[in-house]
Amino acid sequence: MVADDGETSLRARKRRRTQDTIADCALRLFEEKGYDAVTVEEIAAAADVAPRTFYRYFPAKEDVILGNPDGRAASAAALSQRHPGESDAEFVTRAMLAGLIAGDPERTARSYRLIQSVPALQARMFRLMWGSDQQQFVDALLEGTEQTRDAELRARVIAHAVSDTLRIAATWWLQGHQTGTLADACDKAMSYLSEAVHG
Repeated sequence: MVADDGETSLRARKRRRTQDTIADCALRLFEEKGYDAVTVEEIAAAADVAPRTFYRYFPAKEDVILGNPDGRAASAAALSQRHPGESDAEFVTRAMLAGLIAGDPERTARSYRLIQSVPALQARMFRLMWGSDQQQFVDALLEGTEQTRDAELRARVIAHAVSDTLRIAATWWLQGHQTGTLADACDKAMSYLSEAVHG
């Protein structure tokens, strides 16, 4: 028997509540004991789930911090539609920023603070930014264009320039004790990049 929309929605809400509980418990433990000192078993116990349930939601401990389904969905939604008169850099910036600010703001800020203090998380984040996560922005820029080496180079330059600028803005925002909003810090950083490029 096929489940109706109500049952499907209920399962999705229960799944999301479990995911959020695991993430909140993990963040609390990381902040209290330090990231390296916390095990998956401790997180599972704090969230009142079995370790195998933890792995059903997060492939590894680091994915509690770096695995952001809300961010990926927000970026994908932004990439699905261009705004009239929008430059390629503006397009990528809007999509990346949508991913950065998606989800619960407090949890996002806590996660960024943790990333700044744990070299292993920073290294994984950079691999994601320069790897598969980055590719979706390159692909979006190349869509509908002639697939040439120069076109790919141009798309990669734009995507990496924007992602590095937003990463620096997020770090600056965290070090400034979250003065203003993350979006404001990113907008300011992008204006500096545009000013430097265009003189």
